[in-house]
Amino acid sequence: MSFRVRLLPSGKEFTAEKNETVLEAALRSGIALNYSCNTGTCGGCGGRIKSGQIRETRQHDFHFSDAQEAQGHVLLCVTAAQSDLEIEVKEAGGIEDIPLQQIPTKVEQMERIQDDIMILHLRTPRSQTLRFLAGQHLSLAIAGMPPRNKSLASCPCNAMHLQFHIRRVPGDQFSEYVFTHLKISEAVMIEGPWGNFSLDESSRRPIIFVAYETGFAPIKSIIEHAIALELDQPLHLYWMAHQPGNHYLNNLCRSWLDALDNFSYTALTGEGLSGEPSWETSTDPVAGQRDMEAAAAAIVADHPDLSGFDVYLTAPESGMDGIIKLLQQHGLPERQLHLDVMKRF
Repeated sequence: MSFRVRLLPSGKEFTAEKNETVLEAALRSGIALNYSCNTGTCGGCGGRIKSGQIRETRQHDFHFSDAQEAQGHVLLCVTAAQSDLEIEVKEAGGIEDIPLQQIPTKVEQMERIQDDIMILHLRTPRSQTLRFLAGQHLSLAIAGMPPRNKSLASCPCNAMHLQFHIRRVPGDQFSEYVFTHLKISEAVMIEGPWGNFSLDESSRRPIIFVAYETGFAPIKSIIEHAIALELDQPLHLYWMAHQPGNHYLNNLCRSWLDALDNFSYTALTGEGLSGEPSWETSTDPVAGQRDMEAAAAAIVADHPDLSGFDVYLTAPESGMDGIIKLLQQHGLPERQLHLDVMKRF
């Protein structure tokens, strides 16, 4: 059995199942409620029930005052719906509402899906799930090495399970360690999140996502967040890879294409030939620039007038200027262009 939950004052609505907490249901639906411990200890996920029936799912350490309880204050991490609900609650309105966090995690899984691509899965403690916005990045510290910034590739709707896309770069200490020494259950300290590359949830304009190589990671995070929010505007993904075979999660993109009526996907390949180094392992900045110019040409061929679109773009630093110039020449306003400026390539 499921119930409808409406949040005040935002008016956002989502469905909560009888056997899940209100917090779990909200996060699953892509709604960024305030919380911290997720175990009923800190009080960070407090809300006020305005109408409807609830039940507590487990014992907890934090308690409101008698006056607050009389006014309907509850912890959403230990509260399940027993009817449709209206709840007065504070939501994260933007990046400024997400606190800086330091969390010890453990390696949960390592998927080597190509010779030079590893999908790294980290698991947080249940008492310290990470709060972040789709598209942001973290600092990862492994085995005493200098920390390395990596974009989150997972959805905030399941923030205990974090995903990162690691390209093996010859001579790079971090990626070599991940590929040759990192073990299941090994400790990884994460810090963050950082970055302002995130979804503008207030916009109802069609969205164009442009990813380059492993710059697909934050784009994936945002797309999965958009799916959780059940956005109904058209979503167009253009994924540029320097050479054939570098669309390492092509099947995932195809599954979105099959499942979503409002999603389209174009896999683009640049000048690279099979066996040629990817842009991330190459020292030739011109190759990345030409690849992104080709991506821009494909986008404007499909959408000659970009004035009514939002564009989310990841690209190598050398490839940014050309694609931005062409997109703006086709009417894209600066305020509707969202750039991932993290230095990844």
